[in-house]
Amino acid sequence: MNLKFKQNEKKIIKSINNANVFIQRKKEKELLENVGKIIKSIPPANFNDKKWFQKSFITGNQRDDLLASKGVFYITEGRKLFLDTTAGHYQMTWGYNHPFLMKNLNDALKMGIAWDCHSNIPGFFVKKLSEKIVQICTYGKTDDNILEIDNSLNTVLLGIATGSVACSTAMKLALNYFKQQKRDKKKIVFVSLNGNYHGTDFLMQRLRGMWDWIFSENLIFEAIEPNNIEELNNVFKKHGENIAGFFFEPVMMNREAILLDKDFVLEARKLTKSVDALMIVDEIQTCCWCPEIFMYKQFDVIPDILILGKGLTAGFHPLSCIVYKRKLDSLKQYDAISTNGNAPLPSFMALCCLHLVEKSAQKIKNLGSYYEKQLKKLVHEFPGLVTSIQGKGFLSGIKLRNQETALEFHRKCIKKGIWLRVHAYYQGHSTALTKFALVVSKNIIDFTTEKFREILKSL
Repeated sequence: MNLKFKQNEKKIIKSINNANVFIQRKKEKELLENVGKIIKSIPPANFNDKKWFQKSFITGNQRDDLLASKGVFYITEGRKLFLDTTAGHYQMTWGYNHPFLMKNLNDALKMGIAWDCHSNIPGFFVKKLSEKIVQICTYGKTDDNILEIDNSLNTVLLGIATGSVACSTAMKLALNYFKQQKRDKKKIVFVSLNGNYHGTDFLMQRLRGMWDWIFSENLIFEAIEPNNIEELNNVFKKHGENIAGFFFEPVMMNREAILLDKDFVLEARKLTKSVDALMIVDEIQTCCWCPEIFMYKQFDVIPDILILGKGLTAGFHPLSCIVYKRKLDSLKQYDAISTNGNAPLPSFMALCCLHLVEKSAQKIKNLGSYYEKQLKKLVHEFPGLVTSIQGKGFLSGIKLRNQETALEFHRKCIKKGIWLRVHAYYQGHSTALTKFALVVSKNIIDFTTEKFREILKSL
């Protein structure tokens, strides 16, 4: 590297290099033995602080920040080894620096695949990825006849980088469809679930109750409780054909990992069809984390729009997309676009990620089920502390008796070197969240659940 570094910065680089050597050379068993410990063979350094960050991001101890990583393990600037149970921030499908992905990335660069390009000139791998996504949605079918099937997810928009843009693009499609089909309706209604996320776009944040002071009364947002079929029926009865779309996430990672019931989703599909509203499934969290790749298949429904993001490229580069029925294809070229959409190298990495998921489907199913069973044992062992296990497979939440207990559980996990998230922002929310990268092993699951058990005994 030709960059010029000051003396202290050279110490930081040395610390990074030593941490990387340590974590790369150690086997899984050795890394598990060192979780929560300070790795003294790594030379300490005075790392930069976060004073230039926005205030909301200046949290925690700067010595907790990332230094080096591999798989589900990482070492902090404070030289402490952590076990990451959250796949980065839910997007590192195959963990840190997966050897297959790293090799293919290096091969792609040697091959000359462009990192990025103008969205108007997508490369071979962008087109190949769009074909692959349709193939997954149509159970292996990619012949031209698929384009003529009305009830087929056969159209892909890959020109969007982030999940937030993907969600807002889905809403734009729904608004256009509403305008075309129901021109005389003055009120437009979107239905979603309390605790949804759907990104940080203004309209999508309005789905979760934000920015009410800037929207007109003609655009209405109704949020109902997840899995409440009575509320679902009531809101459709109240608004009828004024409803443009129903948004949902199969597992609500922004609401304590609530898993939607199949009966609830089937009822929603029936109701949306009855008023010609669109069913929009946000799989930014769930795509690639189940053996079918897309979790909507577990509900036996075909949505009108499918939103994908986060784990699609295994954390290499943001690349999101929406898949929808051809009849909804109403947007002009620049109505929904990101500067980094239709990027060749991220599309190549997405194909590599999807290949790994397909190759590992049975393992994903088995280990996801095993992890779920191990967590559910905690409910029986600690009935006064653990009230339920939420979610499905690797997208799991440990619901604790109250907020204070959840926060204390989280603190003790971090102290022991187990990195996870906690939902205790609102009254009644008291869930520790995990979403393991798919490189996780049975030994890592056993180690983690045993640590959870130790911490619960101490509460």
